[in-house]
Amino acid sequence: MVFIYAPKIRRPIKAALAAASEHLAGLLPLHLVYSQAHGTAIEDWIWSVGCNPFSSDTIARSYIITTLEESSQLVNSAIHLLVMEHTMENTFQLFQGQERELVNKYNYVVSLWRRVSTVTGELRYVDALRLLYILEEGSKGFVDQVNATIALLHPIHCMKERKVHVLFYVTTSPAFLVVLGILYFVLRPKRPKPKIN
Repeated sequence: MVFIYAPKIRRPIKAALAAASEHLAGLLPLHLVYSQAHGTAIEDWIWSVGCNPFSSDTIARSYIITTLEESSQLVNSAIHLLVMEHTMENTFQLFQGQERELVNKYNYVVSLWRRVSTVTGELRYVDALRLLYILEEGSKGFVDQVNATIALLHPIHCMKERKVHVLFYVTTSPAFLVVLGILYFVLRPKRPKPKIN
């Protein structure tokens, strides 16, 4: 629910549009910030002078920052998956075959981060917004390449022979008999009670 503060009750259109644009763009009013020390929202009027929610710059900056943050989190999670892989002698050659493609896709995403930052710094928000789709696709491409590399390092080997080798331990047979006995007592048919009338 959007609460609107309208000092002029006769013409609340401007306040209603401001609240709607803030809500749709996912923005808070510019004077509200989160305080780490207090653990709550506080008012800070330093950055709100001259800015309003009708400004497309405010909404564009919000979209740019959100997309950059999501992209960096996606790339970092993919890198974390690679870091968690154990180095083994038989997977080293496989990884070297994928290394160039991984580095190229990572460098592509980093160059897009720099381009978006540079264009945003020059206040060319329309150009920066056009690069966001390319950045999302580049980030997903890097994650897909990481997943393909990890899948290549862990192939599923199918057995050619159709025999399954089962190991029996000394405790297997008695445990099996105990389980069968318990099932018999639980699931055995019950004797019908004779009816006496």
